[in-house]
Amino acid sequence: MTEQGNRPRIGLALGSGAARGLAFIGVLKVLQEEEIPIDLIAGTSIGALIGALYAAGVPLESIEEVARDVDWKKMAQLVDPVLPTAGLIDGSKISNYFGQILPVQTFEELQIPLAMTATDLTTGETVILRRGNLIEALRAAIAFPGIFTPVSCDNRFLVDGGLNHPVPGGIARQLGADRVIGICAIPEVTKPDTEAAIPDGSHSPEAPGLLAKLFSSQRVEQLWQDIWRAKNHSAGNGSGTERKPPNIFRVFAQSVAIMENRINALQLANEPLDVLLRPNLKGINLLDFHRADEAIAAGEQAARAEVVALRKLCEPIARHESL
Repeated sequence: MTEQGNRPRIGLALGSGAARGLAFIGVLKVLQEEEIPIDLIAGTSIGALIGALYAAGVPLESIEEVARDVDWKKMAQLVDPVLPTAGLIDGSKISNYFGQILPVQTFEELQIPLAMTATDLTTGETVILRRGNLIEALRAAIAFPGIFTPVSCDNRFLVDGGLNHPVPGGIARQLGADRVIGICAIPEVTKPDTEAAIPDGSHSPEAPGLLAKLFSSQRVEQLWQDIWRAKNHSAGNGSGTERKPPNIFRVFAQSVAIMENRINALQLANEPLDVLLRPNLKGINLLDFHRADEAIAAGEQAARAEVVALRKLCEPIARHESL
């Protein structure tokens, strides 16, 4: 058992979830208010970015400002599309952006030990990044396959660590945490209440995300419905009121949610967390960065609901716990 003075080492595991991961800021606000110390951080995907900012000593107020500053114009400026050979987006502009908002460039300069997870695209192995160039590590940690091009590092091609560790609690323990707080921003997969769960782009759960604007805008969604009805009608399938398949963004978002939920459930069973926070992020989607206030508030609410459990983490470890 490793202790800081008279207390256990507390690790924070920040998972994946894209825009939903902004809820981590709300959790950090509550931890700071309650004076619950964080001795180390393990981050995956968006969790790696939030973790890096916090570990670098960036004040939470400034991190909130960064989150609220991301609008559609900002996102468009950070997208550098490439010919789709290994991904749709190169990621160089995002790396430059990371360099602007982070006050340090290497892991060694961080105030709190930090590890990021990535995945070796060839072998599927987890790669833990915790030394050297912080910006390049971040680029690998967020490189969701098919969207961002893989990052070359030490003769490996690295992609998003969320493929193996949606909530990297086990990584936090490997780094020496005695107790781990895990935050999960992955939405649970639920059955739609009705078949008309996505009636049009103006009410779609995906709108108005960046890719959703392309695939789920009201005009495009209406066109999709018209094409589907016309296809059914011409094929003699009646009125064309049958349930139509989801559009391309819905397919992508739901596939990611299914995959991450399955992996996360298995990992939580094998690597239980001392406290698991799961903010209510229903309706906030992968690219809804413009809804930062809602996500942050959801994180605060989830943490405040578990304040008693969080405070107990600072209590000395009983003898039987260390056996």
